Amino acid sequence: MSSTFAPGRARILRRVVGVLGPVLFAPIVAAQEPLIERDVSYRSGGGPDQTLDLYIPTASAFPTVIFIHGGSLRSGDDRASAEYARVCEPLVAAAVGCATIDYRVAPAHRWPAMPEDVAAAVRWVRDSIDGRGGDPHRIFLFGHSSGCHLAAVVGTDPTYLGLVGLAPGDLAGIIPMGCILAPLDPILRDADARGLGLDSVSARWNRRPDDAYASFEDWVGSDPSRHVGDHVPPALIVVAEQERFRPPILEQAAHFVDLMYEAGRPADIVIVPGSHRSSIADIGKPGDPTFRAILRFIADPDAAGAGSRPSSIP
Repeated sequence: MSSTFAPGRARILRRVVGVLGPVLFAPIVAAQEPLIERDVSYRSGGGPDQTLDLYIPTASAFPTVIFIHGGSLRSGDDRASAEYARVCEPLVAAAVGCATIDYRVAPAHRWPAMPEDVAAAVRWVRDSIDGRGGDPHRIFLFGHSSGCHLAAVVGTDPTYLGLVGLAPGDLAGIIPMGCILAPLDPILRDADARGLGLDSVSARWNRRPDDAYASFEDWVGSDPSRHVGDHVPPALIVVAEQERFRPPILEQAAHFVDLMYEAGRPADIVIVPGSHRSSIADIGKPGDPTFRAILRFIADPDAAGAGSRPSSIP
């Protein structure tokens, strides 16, 4: 695959999951079935769209993944959809706890309801997982599509976890899969090339507002790349082969990872076979490359992108 990106981006675009080495987690033969707690409320007084299913492995001191479903911030109860219903099963079989969550969606609710719910779920898991045998210091956010966006925002913008007494650094890592991670960047570059400023971008946005956001300022603030700094946990960005260029998910992922490198933070991109939908739907199949990449990242998040980082970053 040839690259048309700048050299700084090109060096991080050659990490293809299909050539990954052996998985660092050996399969676990459980002596008993894992425990599943369904429809658990993670917010005091919350509604039915503020619940999660928690899968608890039979291992001890296990890491936990919080999975955030997609749906364009408008589709609720998607954790039970055909694409997402079985995401937790291979993880729990590999001795990784998994919480799959629902959250409030548009148009009934607008931003920042969605990331606030994700942060509340993180708080609940962190407070609850130790009593179930898990390690509260090894919690990972994994999201697909608009859930990818939410995982990246909550992992970069301290606002949301700050509301529940936590910080992005309390996460062991984030795994955004299948989304644009710097939506404002190409818009601003285009405006700058035409001699226009942010006011013109705002005026254009306000002519066609998004019902998931109350204002242009909310939309701008939801751009994960604008919050990258040395406070951000390690990141593994997963891109399906068939969605690399349209929309430009791969280019956006490269921009995000470059920002992470500049901040001295571990980050990497992996490209997996399939499409936007099939890449997540196939995660439970034997030998699935997406699943293998995620397990490797969970095993050692600080190693993400170690072979690709500039020499000036330790």
